[in-house]
Amino acid sequence: MRASRRGIRATLMIVRTQVYRLVALGTLVSLSLPGRGEGRQGGLERCGDPDPEVSISACSGVIQAGAQGTELAAAHTNRGIAYVALFNYDRALQEFDRAIAADSKYTKAFANRGAVQGAKQSFAAAIADFTQVIALEPQSATAYADRASMYRLNGQLDEAIRDYGEAIARDKRFAEALLNRAIILAGTSRCAEAIADFTRAIEINPREPIAFVDRGVCYESAGRADLALQDYTAHLRLDARSAYGFERRAALHFKAGDLAAAFADFSQALIINPSSASAFYGRGVVKRTRGDVAGGDADIATAIAMRPGVVETMAARGVKP
Repeated sequence: MRASRRGIRATLMIVRTQVYRLVALGTLVSLSLPGRGEGRQGGLERCGDPDPEVSISACSGVIQAGAQGTELAAAHTNRGIAYVALFNYDRALQEFDRAIAADSKYTKAFANRGAVQGAKQSFAAAIADFTQVIALEPQSATAYADRASMYRLNGQLDEAIRDYGEAIARDKRFAEALLNRAIILAGTSRCAEAIADFTRAIEINPREPIAFVDRGVCYESAGRADLALQDYTAHLRLDARSAYGFERRAALHFKAGDLAAAFADFSQALIINPSSASAFYGRGVVKRTRGDVAGGDADIATAIAMRPGVVETMAARGVKP
């Protein structure tokens, strides 16, 4: 299934640390330093500034002024976040190491270090860091979800499913954990369970297009083409630039004998993604079925030249001459 083939970048878009969106995204939120409100000297007011250069300078001032304990850990962590914003991951890791040396119970440093290790694809190290976060904050749903995401990226799917379950047990409205667990379940042919998770995720966040398209794939595999069609249409209402969504809906139209709708959807998929072998092949099959043999053969030949395996892929969706 498509859900099981999403790459690292797509998965990281869903991961969250305890204090901000995953650092790999570059969306950074500064951490509060103890004593910040009192306006103490040493750059406290700017350590964590959105401008990474400003933050690095200010945090360095805090460190050089003799900060200790948690305050020192927060300064190193903020400086590490600034280095992440500059894509200097190795220096960021050094800062998080120093933060942990200053305060071995500073969860934000472990969470940030784990996120950067994940971005560097050092998944075992990331898992170890999020395990430490869980040890320090065992009721944190996000810590379990973060570790689950690292397990998932490392191919440890059973462990990921378990941790997403722990996250959901702590926060029953954790839509992202439900969605991620559903994606794994769908990718391992456990569609009945996946549909339940997708449905709960949609109830919580009805604006998430991925949930609709992947639930639609599961409905297809269960023989519920009517529900799959509804989900693909809902997905396309939320994401009108989804070539994949148009391809999936087009295949259903083709199997139902609605050749005009199938042709329109495959054609729209090609407008969005002119390099889609699936859309070329599907449009070619529709053309042949409607009597345009030469045009259909041309599209099919183009598709096979792009990706020889497209014949088997589309046949599995019910699209074949």
